[in-house]
Order: sequence, then C-alpha cells, then structure tokens
Amino acid sequence: MCLWNRQGPAEVEADAWEKAGGTVIVCENAYLQKVDKSMYAISVHGHCGSGWFPVGDEDRFTALGFPVKEWRSDNHPGYELVLGQRGIGSRTMKSPPGWGEKETKRWQAKGRAVKFRPHPGNFAPKVPLVNDLAGAAACHIWSSAGGIMAIVEGVPTYHHAPHWIGAGNGPFSQRAVLHRMSHAQWHHEEIATGEPFARIIEHRKEAVW
Repeated sequence: MCLWNRQGPAEVEADAWEKAGGTVIVCENAYLQKVDKSMYAISVHGHCGSGWFPVGDEDRFTALGFPVKEWRSDNHPGYELVLGQRGIGSRTMKSPPGWGEKETKRWQAKGRAVKFRPHPGNFAPKVPLVNDLAGAAACHIWSSAGGIMAIVEGVPTYHHAPHWIGAGNGPFSQRAVLHRMSHAQWHHEEIATGEPFARIIEHRKEAVW
C-alpha cells in the first residue's frame, strides 16, 4: 500500500494492511530541495522519521546543492525561533493544536527573545526561512522539514514530536544527520525508475521503527 502521508481514513486502512502482514509506503514532500515538488520523501510505515528507509553509503546530499555552515555554539547570540505547524499527519505525528503559539509563550515566560514563524502552508512567509534562521540562537519545531534547513545553517534544532527525520543533530553529527535524511528523499526522475522502491524491497526484512 502506498499513501500520501498517513492520516485520517487512510491511516485506518494502513493499520489494517500492516496487521495483515502488508507493507505500507508513505510518501510526502521532500525535506530539502532547491526546486519545490522536484523531490519526494519515501519511507516504510511513517513519514518524517516515524518510519524506516534504507540508508546507503553513497553521498546523496552533495547533489542537493546546499552548503553546510559551521555549527553555532551554545552561547550564540540571538532569539529562539519557533516554526509553526499545521497539525496534519498520523495520530502519532500530528502536532497538538496551537503547539507553535504555546511554545512561543513558554519561551517568553522564561524571559527569552522569541520569534514565531507561522507555517508557510497557512500563511505566506514575509521573508525566506534562512533570513529568520540568520538571527536565531536555536530553532524549535514539532517535526517540521524547516528544521532540516536549520541544521544546514548550523542552528541547533530541537524537535518535540515522538520522531523526526533530523533527530540527533549537533556539532559532531550534523553531516551524519543530513546524510541519513538525503537517503529518505528522491527526485521524481529517480522515482520513475523504481529505484527507491527496489531498495525498500531488497532490504524490507531490515525495516524497524
């Protein structure tokens, strides 16, 4: 079974399919790409790190064309950047209502400077994400793909969802996290060849989440 995200009635069907011994493949928008809708995330069971995908040794990140910046230190000046969410996805992965707004207030109560960036699917962004990241000491997300760009920019990123594709980021794991992420997304021309699905079939017995 192949799904676009795993939510609503489709999640119920996916649960039944897996219970019967079937494999569920979840597709969604890619986590990092130069041209929108040119690449797509593909994994078994779930999206954004809640599922499984085979990670090889080849370098898939460099071809994406994003230079990786040096990791920012803990005492880097700036504000706490909170990326808003839309609250869609599986029962496990969707963000609670108003998560971003509540997270913003939580940091404000601590006396920290905070900047809240609404989800671009709800509100057209006033400035590019990299502009907001430039002044951030840290980035806070539920499970946003925007957090991957934060890692590329060297901004410490903290997720609050049970799983996230960029989990484990840090000064010594920045490159490793981006390498792993790059194996979870594919260009539409690669998808047309069947390569991502062939890799999943080849390693399906290794799938865990």
